[in-house]
Formats: sequence, C-alpha cells, structure tokens
Amino acid sequence: MDKNISKFKKNLTVIILCGGKGQRLKPLTLETPKPLIKIKKKTILEYIINHLLKYKVKNIVIASGYKNQLIKNFILKKYKKKIEVINTGIKTDILHRIRKISNNRSGEFLICYGDTLADININKLIKFYMMNKEKITLSSFELKSSFGILNINKKNNSVRNFAEKPGLDIWFNIGYIMFSQKFIEILDKFKKFENFLTFCSKRNIMRSYKHFGKHVTINTITELENAKSQITKFK
Repeated sequence: MDKNISKFKKNLTVIILCGGKGQRLKPLTLETPKPLIKIKKKTILEYIINHLLKYKVKNIVIASGYKNQLIKNFILKKYKKKIEVINTGIKTDILHRIRKISNNRSGEFLICYGDTLADININKLIKFYMMNKEKITLSSFELKSSFGILNINKKNNSVRNFAEKPGLDIWFNIGYIMFSQKFIEILDKFKKFENFLTFCSKRNIMRSYKHFGKHVTINTITELENAKSQITKFK
C-alpha cells in the first residue's frame, strides 16, 4: 500500500449516518432501525463496516438517532469497543449530525450513508481525493434505465437503434463523501446538508469520484428485495 494512503487513513474519521427513521421501509422499521435490517444473514450496517475494515480504516463513528440503543448494543456486541456510537438525535439533518461528531476532531472526514452498499475501492477513492485535496469529493454512480430504450426517427417512426437497459450518463450521489476540516467551517453557514452540497458544486469546489462497481441503496421494500438478489455480487 502507498505510504501516503496509509498515513492518510490514520487521520481519517469515517462517519456512518444511521439516525433516520426509515419511513419508506415500514413496517420493518417500526421495531428495527434501517441499518440493522438484515440482507441474507448480515445487517446493512455490518456490510458497510466490514467493507471499511477490509481497507484498514479504523476510526469509524456511527451517527445514530432513531432506536439509538439498539444500534449501540449491536456495535458493542459485534465490534466491541472499536467503533464509537454517538446519538445525534432523531429529527436531525445530516449537516447537524456531522457537526456534532466533527467537534474536537481534526484531519479528513468520510461520510457514508447507513443504507447504501457499494464496493468502492477506498484506496483509489483516497488517491483521487489527494489529487483534488482543496475540493470536496462526492462518490457517484451512473443511473441505468429499467427499460429498453429506442431511438426513433420522427419522420417515419423507424427505429434507428435499440439498447436494453442502458446507462443514461446521469450520475447520482451514493455517499462516500470526503472533505477536510476546513469544510466543517463552511457547514456552519447552512441549515441543510443538501444546500451545502449545492453550494460546493456551484463554487466549483466539488469533484466526483465515479464508481463503476457494485451499488445498491435500500430505501423501500422493493429495493430491499433487490439487495437480497444483488448481495452475492459483493465481495
């Protein structure tokens, strides 16, 4: 491993966002917080943490909220005292969760969503970030059509081309957002995290790390069922 990357990880704090109620996954989330819902035999949160640990990322903090104690008990049982859980409230914007955890911490931050699985190569992400260190790095994934797309001639309706479920060259945010301590000061100017990201994009201080591997986000029952069929593709 690159010595610079190894050194970088020592000053990297990973914040996994696990505070929301998971409204769109009801009734499953009435008793269980979304990050603790199981896909096959492991929880969503377990897949995320294990992926980070595989890359020897050690400073991991869980930003909990809804059913905080259940998440805390799970982490303590599964990972002992290696991972910190901080209750950042239930009706709290992502921005405020980050602020609470970033207090008295320096170095770089990596924000992960507690409902998103991606086999991102963390070392490559760090290397990309280090080449754009004055910027915020946001990981993205290409939106793919669920349908076969036709290119139709307007004059006679002849089909020029057919593509089965193609990539649309539209990229969306999948988390794994990396930035330095100086951006914490910028956060204080906003009330919502999405406004902060919009500001960074308009000021040309954001770069996208395009992820071409596996990805699944679990917001609904349908997406959860899809995740069960996709999870075997994750290493």
